[in-house]
Amino acid sequence: MVCRLLTGAFVALWLAGVASFVVNQSLHNDTLDLFTALVMTPLGLPWNLYPVFFGGSDTLRMVIALAAPLINLVLLWVVCRAVCRIFCRAGRRKEDGGRLADAA
Repeated sequence: MVCRLLTGAFVALWLAGVASFVVNQSLHNDTLDLFTALVMTPLGLPWNLYPVFFGGSDTLRMVIALAAPLINLVLLWVVCRAVCRIFCRAGRRKEDGGRLADAA
């Protein structure tokens, strides 16, 4: 339950940042506005620091700023699945008298 809420909030913030970027591109033709940078930077840490340390063009920085949260989203999903497998199955075993509910 907590993982779904956390992942949903992460996706909502990421979509808000991407939508802000698309709207800003269509209206002003700027590369990144302040709101997009404020939303996307914390969501993409540490991956969006790559251009800072290794250099890169503005296009690379923009792509990394928009795609870096996807890496963190995948990592969050993997960790949540692993935690749920450990704790959710343990809860099912106690409730079902030692056997899994979805075992045939």
